[in-house]
Amino acid sequence: MAKLDFYFDYSCPWCYLATKTVRELAQEGVAIRYHVWKMPKDATPPPKPEGYMEAATAKLRELRVQLNMPLSSPIQSDTVPALIATKVADDLGRGEAFVEAAFLAHWANKQDISDRNVLVKIAESIGLDATNFQTALEDGAGQAAFEADLQQAQALNIDTIPSYLNEEARLLIHHFEDMPTLEQLRHIAQTK
Repeated sequence: MAKLDFYFDYSCPWCYLATKTVRELAQEGVAIRYHVWKMPKDATPPPKPEGYMEAATAKLRELRVQLNMPLSSPIQSDTVPALIATKVADDLGRGEAFVEAAFLAHWANKQDISDRNVLVKIAESIGLDATNFQTALEDGAGQAAFEADLQQAQALNIDTIPSYLNEEARLLIHHFEDMPTLEQLRHIAQTK
């Protein structure tokens, strides 16, 4: 069976747009494993070249239209609570749906995904019981799973997102011009 590990952070618009392609792969039967990622606090990424932001903004607009996905500036930047909530939803069997709903809340609907009440509403919207979800958020397992994903990413030398891996192939996106097509991701997922 084809499979793909997808590393993302809700702060990344490229990851949000990538969810459409990842969802298409899942519909084709590819097993998708969602892994949360956060830039390490001590990271020193190289500076972007002159004109990068303008070109990236233009590319985001182009992809937004091409993919028919709403995209607006989010209202906050702290995504760690949502990343932890993602691991809770995954443990409850609804990780994929939570990822999609949280990205929409953040990038399309300008909801504050650092707010626990918003996260609980997202969980409810995908069919999770609010009380069970809230209890699971408080028990520490989501935090531990979040930290495990970060440690795994570090061990795999994942230094950027979105990133796509299976056991034999990997694609780490360092520049928006490197965003993969559905066919490229299909190839990675099927590489053995």
